[in-house]
Amino acid sequence: MAPIVWPTLLIQPQCPLCHQAWSGHSFCPSCRDQLKLNQPRPQGSQPIPWRALGRYDSGWRQLILGLRRQASPNLIRALATECLALLPKPKTAVVLCAIPPRQGHQPGPPQWIQQEICRQSEMRARALLHRRRACIGQHHLNGSQRLQNLQGVFSAEPLDQPSAEVMLLDDVVTTGATSQAAAEALRAAGYGVVGVLALAHGHSQIDAPMT
Repeated sequence: MAPIVWPTLLIQPQCPLCHQAWSGHSFCPSCRDQLKLNQPRPQGSQPIPWRALGRYDSGWRQLILGLRRQASPNLIRALATECLALLPKPKTAVVLCAIPPRQGHQPGPPQWIQQEICRQSEMRARALLHRRRACIGQHHLNGSQRLQNLQGVFSAEPLDQPSAEVMLLDDVVTTGATSQAAAEALRAAGYGVVGVLALAHGHSQIDAPMT
């Protein structure tokens, strides 16, 4: 009997956001404009150095909430590509560490994007942080309340290599309380913390489940 030959399915490359025909590695020009990816990226230095791909407005809010509900491999690849462009050089000198999800929650966008960044590059990632206890959601808390809510919530793996520099990864940064608590745990264990890279930067008043 002759071997069965399955037909080859040709899938036209698409933008991961609008699904229009697009062969680039990230978003199509229209979606880049919508997400304001051609504009200067939000960044700051308090409470730790941080950078974000965009601001948590309607476009980014819809993207992130949709990604939290359902993982999209094409979207994760595009976001990882954008993140790589913002990471410090040389990238091989920095270890990525995604902020772990709250207790009882499954891995989400930070973990998925971290894995894809490592797949696209020579960067290393390590699960250096662990949550020691549960904490409440923070979307209704102000800055000082968030710090109190997160006090002592993280522990870090013992330092096993000299001069280990860590870049934190999260989906949304608002007051920076989560990043600060994570950085404090890492520094207490002997790690250096370069900063935090997030998909979006928002305001504490925004009604959304953010960290």
